[in-house]
Amino acid sequence: MWGDEPQLDAFRERLRLLLDAHQQELNPQHIHATEGEVLFRQGEPVEQLMLLTSGRVAVDVHQGAECHTLAVVEAVELLGEVGFFASGHHYADFRVVDGPADLLMVPGQELLKAMLFDSDLVMEMLSLVSERCRRGNRVIALLLNGIEAVHNEEEQRLATTSEALSDIHFCVAKAARQLQNLQRQS
Repeated sequence: MWGDEPQLDAFRERLRLLLDAHQQELNPQHIHATEGEVLFRQGEPVEQLMLLTSGRVAVDVHQGAECHTLAVVEAVELLGEVGFFASGHHYADFRVVDGPADLLMVPGQELLKAMLFDSDLVMEMLSLVSERCRRGNRVIALLLNGIEAVHNEEEQRLATTSEALSDIHFCVAKAARQLQNLQRQS
């Protein structure tokens, strides 16, 4: 989700194998989605999760009238688990981009039932959510560091922070550029 994630590649493969092992009880529905199709909408209840098997999906967060693309994810990626295990509502829109996408839709309650009897599946889900939280915390720390650098007029610190932010993902790189523009304006 945030650029090069080699440690998540192994997770993705294990998750795919675990979901294959539970295919009979999960009874996933195959979905072919077209470019522009919104799979989940921000604020809606999470009733199912989707495994993106091919294609790309943008994660768009609405803040008032503004919409920000947090990430563009590629197969194999699980969609909807953050809202499912947190508030029960989607935190973002999930929109198909750059052509069609193929997905497997799994009812959330069926996944929970499978997790009751498969500790490996539970550990993989925990691993995924924990890794996403860790990466989100790193981004927040870097953004705070950049804001402090702008406030304290520390050009070298801002340059170093902006470089680290630019390596994470395009939306975070945009934030780094905006911090640099603020520095130039002051």
